[in-house]
Amino acid sequence: MPEKKNKLIAYNELERMIIEPGFCTLCGACEAACPVHAIKVEHGKPHRLHDCSKHLDSCPICYDICPHTDALLFETLRFVADAPHRRESLGYYRKILLAHATNPTLRDASKGGGVVNALLHFAINEKIIDSATVSEASSRVPIKVKPSISLVPDDVLSAVDAKIVPSAVAEAFGRVVFEYGKVHIAFVGIPCHIRAVRKLEAWQHKLMDSLEITIGLFCLWTFSLGRLLEYLLHDHNIAANEIQNVDLTANEYVVTTEKRVVRIPLSEVKSHIMNSCRTCVDFTSELADLSIGGASPLKDWSMVIIRTKKGEDFFNRAVKEGVITTKKVKAEPETLAHLIQLSAHKRTAALQEIKAMRKAGIPVPTAIEFLYKTIATEISMLKEVKVGEIMTKKVIDVPPSMTVNELLDEIAKHHHIGFPIMDESKQVVGIVTLQDAMKVAKEKRSSVSVGEIGTKGLVVVFPDNSVAEAFEKMSKHNVGRLLVVDKKNPRSLLGILTRSDLMHVLSMRAKLTVVYDKD
Repeated sequence: MPEKKNKLIAYNELERMIIEPGFCTLCGACEAACPVHAIKVEHGKPHRLHDCSKHLDSCPICYDICPHTDALLFETLRFVADAPHRRESLGYYRKILLAHATNPTLRDASKGGGVVNALLHFAINEKIIDSATVSEASSRVPIKVKPSISLVPDDVLSAVDAKIVPSAVAEAFGRVVFEYGKVHIAFVGIPCHIRAVRKLEAWQHKLMDSLEITIGLFCLWTFSLGRLLEYLLHDHNIAANEIQNVDLTANEYVVTTEKRVVRIPLSEVKSHIMNSCRTCVDFTSELADLSIGGASPLKDWSMVIIRTKKGEDFFNRAVKEGVITTKKVKAEPETLAHLIQLSAHKRTAALQEIKAMRKAGIPVPTAIEFLYKTIATEISMLKEVKVGEIMTKKVIDVPPSMTVNELLDEIAKHHHIGFPIMDESKQVVGIVTLQDAMKVAKEKRSSVSVGEIGTKGLVVVFPDNSVAEAFEKMSKHNVGRLLVVDKKNPRSLLGILTRSDLMHVLSMRAKLTVVYDKD
């Protein structure tokens, strides 16, 4: 009898394509999901403890559920794709609002509005959940976080609104199920954590029978802790045990100690960003039931993006019980503008990094490579679909005389980040975006008009162009939206086509394919 080949196909691929190139963000999903407990995350990366092929003929799960691999990506969209709204910088959603914890103690335990703390505290008290997996700061080194399991209301005071170093919360979820026997668990994590959990759901892993709700945190990037601490000590004389708080903006890394606040240009710390984060385009945890993060420049408030019916029902119950106080985001237009700006900044930086890596022949995470190839391939297969069939026909436009402050109000009201500029005769004369508005100093925004800052050179398509042609034009000009105009009169606006419109078509196509394959 021929000897059985001893191949660990899934783990070997995971190691070769994700772990060794340094793309792993240490979420611990592979450890939690392994049916024979052959993987352990320790010393900064996953390790194989024993040869799992002795127990299994084949098992793809560790590769499939990794947030950075190419498996199950379109399947994860089905958890949020029934939401009525979608925007490229925000993903699918039902509602966006500002909120904070009614209890000031919960607000004080957080950097923002204390919404995550309040929701978990409420859910455990009301027995909606029996536990939560979160990340908590180390008592000795606040910059260092670790996975935490919350079993009683007071435990959730450690759940804060942002994480910028890795934490194996997906592995902690597995421990809650297997070691504590919990069956109604809230999962709190950053975008890659949420994607791993959604992949586990798509894989129909038994762990997910215990998942009650997912809360995603906003995340610009995460940093390699060891390299970061070494840099802070060497270049800024900041010891790890001195650090009280850290914050991250689009331009600065802010470190607070008892005696000083150190503002470091982001360009100086970018080399310490984890490899996978450099190519990540998700700032707002687009696959979560609820996405929550800071509401800068407001203090003591959080931005909440409600994405799913489950998330909406859960959040509304907390509001009804007086646990959460809310207000409409259009009352504070600067907050949404700031959110979209950060999200767009992360996406743009990631796309530039991907382009540079590919040009240099450096491998990128297979999830990113897959999306690039699949989107291009899928859209090329949609040559028969015309732009006029999927474009948005009810276009919100703005006059050239509108001020930048008024434009920010429109952005907060409609959640769009780009608007056609139309003159009095309803002829399109330009396009203005959030990025254009944010370049104007605050003190000048009430006097500068959109006609002064908008782009006059328009990139357009016609209704009878194919979706493939539109995608090619978007890629060539590096734009997220195209104006759809009349061929006979290129100044007559008929509609608008965005990159999110294209992604929605692809996700719906993938969803139908999955349903068809199951029938």
